[in-house]
Amino acid sequence: MEYCAKVLQRPPHVFVDYHGHSRRKNVFLFGCSRSGSWSAADRTKPDQPVQYLMLPHLMQKTSPAFALPLCSFKVERNKESTARVAVWRQLGVARSYTMESSFCGCDQGALAGLHLTTEHLKAIGRDFCQALSMMKDGGDDWAVEKIPAGEHISEESRCMDDKVSTSSESDESDYET
Repeated sequence: MEYCAKVLQRPPHVFVDYHGHSRRKNVFLFGCSRSGSWSAADRTKPDQPVQYLMLPHLMQKTSPAFALPLCSFKVERNKESTARVAVWRQLGVARSYTMESSFCGCDQGALAGLHLTTEHLKAIGRDFCQALSMMKDGGDDWAVEKIPAGEHISEESRCMDDKVSTSSESDESDYET
């Protein structure tokens, strides 16, 4: 990645580090914002929210498991050693994220009250690929208002089928949110 960014002058378009989360429900992203950084050096450079907000907004449209309100773009001092901050700062990848997927399940939409199964996680991966594809199509003049409404997204790319499992996986989690 460093070779691509520094030698070829072609940094990755998106970097995502995947994690599991034990205290919050749903799927969400942590990203990097210059204006939300603890570092005064970061805050002196112009912030470009369209760069780091595009993917989270597209995920909100494509994946019923994704929760945009849980996303955060602050860069805190104690997060300096994380992959997303290192890639953002050292390699200049504006769309550098940590995607968190809950061990506790979801509390919204068709997934409310369910733990995420392997099939759910695969579907979230497909939704993520759909969002990446939509980013490519968005170009430089992208705006939140230009995101297609959910009904324009093909059904096979959606996270949940119309049928929701009612197996033992739907038991409420013992974890606090």
